Amino acid sequence: MINKATLLARIGKKDHKELKNGSMMATLYVATSRKYKDSKGDPQEITVWHNVNFFNKVAEIVIKYAHVGELVYIEGEINNKQITQGEKQGQWAYSITGTEIKFIPSGKKKTAESDHKKKELQKDDFEDDMIPF
Repeated sequence: MINKATLLARIGKKDHKELKNGSMMATLYVATSRKYKDSKGDPQEITVWHNVNFFNKVAEIVIKYAHVGELVYIEGEINNKQITQGEKQGQWAYSITGTEIKFIPSGKKKTAESDHKKKELQKDDFEDDMIPF
């Protein structure tokens, strides 16, 4: 059986927290959209928001490199659970557990400051004993 979600989406919000077991969880709230023409021929657009949860190493990558407004490609698994309390009791909540994320270049020009920050992050990712030369 297959349970796979594939999204090409824009990040609307980012959140993260440490779990009880000490591992990290990052959540991206991403939007996908579809354009179409209605019965009158007028252009319309539908936007759907998705909650995507990432865990462990992938969560650390999301926390460090994902930014609101960026375009991302996400693969994962669809999950659901029934709400048991409150106003929405009995309804189903859906989310995606992300297993892979790829950052899609936007083609926008980057400022020297943002470019410098990115280089600093890349240098900090490696310890001297990890470099093979």
